[in-house]
Amino acid sequence: MKALFMQISTDSHCSNLASLHGLDWYLYGSVVDGERNREIVLSQPKFRVGRRSNCDLRIAWPTVSGLHAEFIVAADSLFLRDLGSTNGTFVNGRRIRTDTLLSEGDVIHFGGVEFRLRKRCEEDALGTMNWSGCDLTARLESFDELVYGNGLIPFYQPIVQLHDAMTVGFEVLARSRLAEFPTPREMFETAEQMDRENELSEVCRSEGVRQSSGIDDGQRLYLNTHPAELRGSNLIASLEKLRDEAPNQALSLEIHEAAVTDLDAMAELHIRLTDLNIQLAYDDFGAGQARMLDLVEVPPDVLKFDISLIRNINNASPKRHTMVRTLVEMVRDFGISPLAEGVETSAEAETCLQLGFELAQGFYFGRPAADWREAATVVDL
Repeated sequence: MKALFMQISTDSHCSNLASLHGLDWYLYGSVVDGERNREIVLSQPKFRVGRRSNCDLRIAWPTVSGLHAEFIVAADSLFLRDLGSTNGTFVNGRRIRTDTLLSEGDVIHFGGVEFRLRKRCEEDALGTMNWSGCDLTARLESFDELVYGNGLIPFYQPIVQLHDAMTVGFEVLARSRLAEFPTPREMFETAEQMDRENELSEVCRSEGVRQSSGIDDGQRLYLNTHPAELRGSNLIASLEKLRDEAPNQALSLEIHEAAVTDLDAMAELHIRLTDLNIQLAYDDFGAGQARMLDLVEVPPDVLKFDISLIRNINNASPKRHTMVRTLVEMVRDFGISPLAEGVETSAEAETCLQLGFELAQGFYFGRPAADWREAATVVDL
């Protein structure tokens, strides 16, 4: 997305400060859809983040304030300070209001942009840093701790009923407390290298349900799948086990729209899910080739419209509004509940309501958090 961009100072003097003063902290993440994660060195003792051109990390995004937040290095410690931002600065899902001590692996949000805080693995002779060589080995060695130890942390993001913003469920997202897996990308890339992606996906669902203590049974948990699971034979067995462990919990299984390639297999899966009292949701509708025929043949209970269709929808052209409204009306005619993903502002929420969406999720309604109570934010429409 060209509207969203990041400007980072490349001044060599600033870059060398990290080595000269031991400032080996950096942010790891991506601010552009489809872009690979990158490293952003905290190259100043005071490192400012915001929309202004003079910020050390410039993020041009509507929910990021001109001067949003500031990292402060004090001895061997790193603190984060919110600078009166409109939409807040969040650490591990919690909005910070005072200087907050950071730890390696913390998840940090500025507006709609997520980063993981990391430290360097080793230095090369020039004082620059080298992570990739030890990174792969460390990830492979730590994978069992991720899957069978205490390395996995489920995060919960609220899903709301759009007309009154009432929380009706949570999407369960996978995070890790291990430094080797700063984002889900590393988790699943490593799993794929070891041919264990099905195993990781099953554990993510199981832990998400197990650690959801206190969530009302009527509030639905939306559980993700890995595309490889649709080609395997253990998906239903894992869901049967999950249902035995949580017999009363309302559950939905999310399948990426692009993974729906075998309609006969999807129809069989839908029957089995119905037997288990688990709803079906298609994720990221409209991100690639949207196949309306598939919806007719194997209609889900919920269809999640991709963030690319929702972002800045309030400023979209009348033609785009007509297109989205037509899709929403078609979906509802099939008996499917349309859900708007990635809603970040009140204007986007209001426009989605006008276009006929029934459900929504996004930072406007609550950021992902390990404690679902902190994720469930009450807003007024």
